[in-house]
Amino acid sequence: MKPIALLRLVLAPLSAGALITGLSAQTAPAAESAETIKLTPFAVTAEKSSGYKVSSASAATRTNTAIIDIPQTVDIVTKEFWDDIGATTFDQSFKYVANVYVRNRNAGSGDGISLRGFEIFGGSMSVDGVRMGNNKRDLVGYERLEVVKGPPSAVQGRAGGTGLLNYILKKPEIGLNSVGVKYALSFDEYDAVTNRAEFDANYSLKGSTKLAARVAGSLQDGDDYIQFQKTKNYALYPSFKWEISPKTDLVLAAELLDFNTPSREEGHGFAVYPEKMRRLIPRFNDPADPITALGLPYNFNISGPGNEEKTKVSNATLFLTHQINDWLYFRQVGHMRYFSNNTFAFTGEDNTRTTVNSQKTGSVGWRRGSTAQGDLVAKYSLRDWLTGTTMVGYSYDDGANENSNFSGIPSAPFNTLSMVAIKASGYSASYYNGRVVPTLARTAYTENDSYSYGQFIQQDVGLFKNRLLLTGGLRSDHEVTETRNKLTGLRASGANTTLNSYRYGATYKFRPDLALYAVKSVQNDAPNTVSRYNGLIAGDPRLSEFFTVAPLTELNEVGIKGEALQGRLSFTVTYWEMIRVGSTVNILANGISQGQNVTFGTVSEIPGAQSKGYEITAYGSINDRLSLIANFTDMEVSQGFTGQQNTAGWTAASNPGRIPLRFAPEWNLNVFGKYSFRDQQSQGWEVKAGVAAVGPLYTQLTGFGLTLLPDNQYSYDAGAAYRWKNYNFDLMVTNLTNVPFFITRDQAPRTYRFSVSAKW
Repeated sequence: MKPIALLRLVLAPLSAGALITGLSAQTAPAAESAETIKLTPFAVTAEKSSGYKVSSASAATRTNTAIIDIPQTVDIVTKEFWDDIGATTFDQSFKYVANVYVRNRNAGSGDGISLRGFEIFGGSMSVDGVRMGNNKRDLVGYERLEVVKGPPSAVQGRAGGTGLLNYILKKPEIGLNSVGVKYALSFDEYDAVTNRAEFDANYSLKGSTKLAARVAGSLQDGDDYIQFQKTKNYALYPSFKWEISPKTDLVLAAELLDFNTPSREEGHGFAVYPEKMRRLIPRFNDPADPITALGLPYNFNISGPGNEEKTKVSNATLFLTHQINDWLYFRQVGHMRYFSNNTFAFTGEDNTRTTVNSQKTGSVGWRRGSTAQGDLVAKYSLRDWLTGTTMVGYSYDDGANENSNFSGIPSAPFNTLSMVAIKASGYSASYYNGRVVPTLARTAYTENDSYSYGQFIQQDVGLFKNRLLLTGGLRSDHEVTETRNKLTGLRASGANTTLNSYRYGATYKFRPDLALYAVKSVQNDAPNTVSRYNGLIAGDPRLSEFFTVAPLTELNEVGIKGEALQGRLSFTVTYWEMIRVGSTVNILANGISQGQNVTFGTVSEIPGAQSKGYEITAYGSINDRLSLIANFTDMEVSQGFTGQQNTAGWTAASNPGRIPLRFAPEWNLNVFGKYSFRDQQSQGWEVKAGVAAVGPLYTQLTGFGLTLLPDNQYSYDAGAAYRWKNYNFDLMVTNLTNVPFFITRDQAPRTYRFSVSAKW
């Protein structure tokens, strides 16, 4: 029997009838044992990782639920693992996660990944289960990351459709007084140096068992591996906890960021200039190719200085959790946020010529929002063979934003940039002295207002002493949006929609540590009005062209979850099929706008995109000394024809009228392990190493569209750490072989990171 046929067979009896039956059951509480754990449904940070294993998650169900009981793939990345690999940023937070890759390391607002072959933007991030919008972030303030594969909206609301990244903030611990500090120095093959300092302090009021405060923060100042790109970031994460009573907790957590980072990676990614990267692409791996023949260095940046994104973020969230009685729990969340950006960059992209057109683009804007979210959870037992959990909740979100886009052409001779001349100058910043943009015209000026109200219900039923678990969820959202063109004063677009999403599934436990599961999850999102063109000069009539898409995602998944080695190691074997309509793709090309040569983007809808395949994942510890993360994915993807030429290497006969998804490797593999030689006082050495690998994939190249990268790619990391008393000394070397690892954007060259930390 094919996997999808098995999936349908398992899911058939679990439709609306099972959900309605569970909801109509009597809710009289059964006698609870004395071992009832206070605030269990919401205490998502109470559990510490063991090795790299965490046995519960909150993002897929909205409550703290054992991963083996969740009929959907959820990958967990812990703070311990981040520390081991030296991760500090958004793009590093999901390194070594199966089939998840950064969409763009710097550009945008920190939100953008490729997950199971689909590109996720807008709303695909949340913090402690609350959608907060897209922004760059610093991992010093977070405890862990939960990655949900597939639509999560039956409980989480509007999201990125094909997945959700849920970050868990650090919270105060009552009864603990501790201070941790860390200094890290990193440098790469091109003498880019970064200094970073971190601190994390937890304080409990003397003599009190009810109050605690915590503050974590960082300061980072340094260079990116790409020329002329610098970073200077400040991050602060204060939080406060008050245990009002044994059954009531109040937590206030905030995120304050002031970032100045690169806004894009000129010459890397879609525009492939460095020789090492061009050698990966057959059409460029040719001595006759004029750019490849230049032998441009790996850190090459044709656009020069002037690329930066200044962002400020202020988020604050209040969590009130109350255990009404032994079987009824309540949580209310209130959240406020503000984000501002000031982003400008010089661009110049052309994969065919050594002299390219130059343009300055930028945006200035802000957004603010507030969210109220409430959950009521009832846990009960109707018979010794029948248990249930009913969760109902709501969310209200109100937001507004304003954004201005700008574009202009530098004066001659900088209206074009010559790679030959830049190389002759020694790649010097002085080459760009005197560059000015006489007119930086506004190409767009928009204001958006929105509000939404969502309500949901989730019903879980446990049969035969929880050997068979049935789950169903239904969510309805009403959204109102309006966009106004502030240049003309006219209403550009608007929507008033009611959307319904649902999920149902089953888990059968052969044993407490081994389960078979199946799930169907469907999410539809509000219609989205999209600008057809971008990157054009102000006044170009094409800038006023828009079109509307109606996103919809359907996931069918079946798998086995289990725990091995006396519970130290968790594993999952999963087969999925996911279909997505209403997605968009931006195709870059070179052309004329207002009489100027520019590189511009054309946005088109992807008809009927789909991915399917299987994942094998294991994480945790083999024994007390060896911790491990390992996963393998085999995947097949395709999409409807979007107006591009049929792609070379794609088997048109077996896929008539379809082309592949970009940035979706045929297979990928990740393995990372850490072995400890430390004594019973946790002093001594640890060694660690990892490998990431991807198979052939299609990438997008400016001027060429989809292009096959036929060869497998590998990246290796290794390091060691030594702990003496309260001090830990750590050396991590990433990209040991100093080769490109080109999927969506390229990774840094060989980089050395040395850190020393202490905790009291």
